[in-house]
Amino acid sequence: MNIEFHYYAVYALALEAGFDEHSAFVLATSSQEVDDSTTALAFDAPRGRVDLAVTQNYLFWDESVKRDVYLPFHFVPGDPAKAAAARADGLSSPYTVTPNSDNVKELLVAAFKDKDPYLMGVAAHAFADSWAHQNFCGLQDATNDIGASGAAAGLPPAGHLQALSSPDEPDGVWLDRRLKAGSERVVNRERFAAAAIKLYRYLRVYLGKPFSDDELVVARLEAVWSKPSKDERLADYVICWNLRPYERGLWRRQAGSPPDASPFAGVRHYDKLAWAKAQLSKAAGTRRADAVRTDSSFYGTDLYRWHEAALEHRGRAAALLGKKGL
Repeated sequence: MNIEFHYYAVYALALEAGFDEHSAFVLATSSQEVDDSTTALAFDAPRGRVDLAVTQNYLFWDESVKRDVYLPFHFVPGDPAKAAAARADGLSSPYTVTPNSDNVKELLVAAFKDKDPYLMGVAAHAFADSWAHQNFCGLQDATNDIGASGAAAGLPPAGHLQALSSPDEPDGVWLDRRLKAGSERVVNRERFAAAAIKLYRYLRVYLGKPFSDDELVVARLEAVWSKPSKDERLADYVICWNLRPYERGLWRRQAGSPPDASPFAGVRHYDKLAWAKAQLSKAAGTRRADAVRTDSSFYGTDLYRWHEAALEHRGRAAALLGKKGL
């Protein structure tokens, strides 16, 4: 999923559920920051250097990306038997994502028990991605091979790289030829709606309220997702729910970070050319990020609190998957 769900839909769902505006904003921004934290950023703080959690990477595919980025935040492994049953070839992998899996639910429930909106937002991101990324896994693996052609031809079967951004667009309709006959045509709006209903129910239960109006609430989002113009959809989120438009890098700027000047700062979702350039850049080696000097006020910033939440979520995911031999 992209910003339309991770920020705008999460923001709207939190407000509809009964969260106050600030909490809903923090929850939604924390969710979207998982996709936006793509490059190394460090702070020289009073208690020592803080290397901000990198939680998304559209460019490199190696063991560290699998372990630290994709498995905990975007491709939480699900039910391999369920995933294999959906495929025409029955191919199975213990890492394949399935929607609303026990693993992703456990991470979400744990975050809600902590009552930390930053951690709740991070976990909500992983939870929502279990719908968009279903039938893919966070490895470079044969189960991800969709027989790509056209713009995706030649890309390795890593995550949904071969599908480019198709699984993440709310208005997207695309073909997944790995699936059984009759199921190949994927309508993202249906998957997004199912994710929204489940997330809304969790938000309402957290607040101790019933969720009998879930279909009506999500129907308003579906009406937005049915529009073909992204600009129109973005305007509708803001107007219909009186949301703050998303400001990319807001929390970083507030924490004193300079603008991201890296050559891949503007990369959004999977891009074949950027991926190829990044592989060359990685082969040439990378250097440790310079640290931004800061004072003790840094520990009270939204960015630091999000960073701590991201590390906590990553650790919980690693422990959960480790118990299952993954």
